[in-house]
Amino acid sequence: MAINFLPKELKFFDFLSLQADNIIKAAECFKYSVKKGVFDEETVKKIKDYEHEGDTLAHEIVDMLNRTFITPIDREDIYSLANTLDDILDMINSMSNRIKLYKLNADEEYMVQFADTIEQSTRALTNAVKHMHDTKRARRVLDHCIEVNRLENLGDQIREKAISHLFETEKDPIMVIKWKEIYEVAEGTLDTCEHVAKVIEAILVKNG
Repeated sequence: MAINFLPKELKFFDFLSLQADNIIKAAECFKYSVKKGVFDEETVKKIKDYEHEGDTLAHEIVDMLNRTFITPIDREDIYSLANTLDDILDMINSMSNRIKLYKLNADEEYMVQFADTIEQSTRALTNAVKHMHDTKRARRVLDHCIEVNRLENLGDQIREKAISHLFETEKDPIMVIKWKEIYEVAEGTLDTCEHVAKVIEAILVKNG
């Protein structure tokens, strides 16, 4: 893979890496809160702050695109990657808000599994993003993307087991509706991570 860029254009990869690091912080906070079982005002605000930071970074990348004549990779690819990374934060923030709104005990077996898997997926994505600019590590970047795909498949299995268990054990139809929605958003978060991985793979193929 040969991605050619001028030294000043490394800023795009730097900002994408900052985006990825911010996502890990949000995923770690979410995982910690799930295992603690409580999504209070402080926790929800903290995750919302990460989401706001993600929005800011995405806007800064778009602003740089508008001010830069030559970009290290296609500007459409940079724009797509910045926005799909931001989508992950939106999903994590949405889960946090809904768990608090629905007053759910978050330390539920399948939610803990989801939180672990989401955090692992964001770490794999971050590793992929941080090495995108290194032409000697294309294979390693692809390996991280493959790991994201594996974790998305795992998320599908968790969702199926979680919803099946929910229907078998929960007698309150309102609780069924609430938890089913949360499970589906959690699985959707992993779908979004996989979509980001596919964007990265496409960039590697295009510039290979």
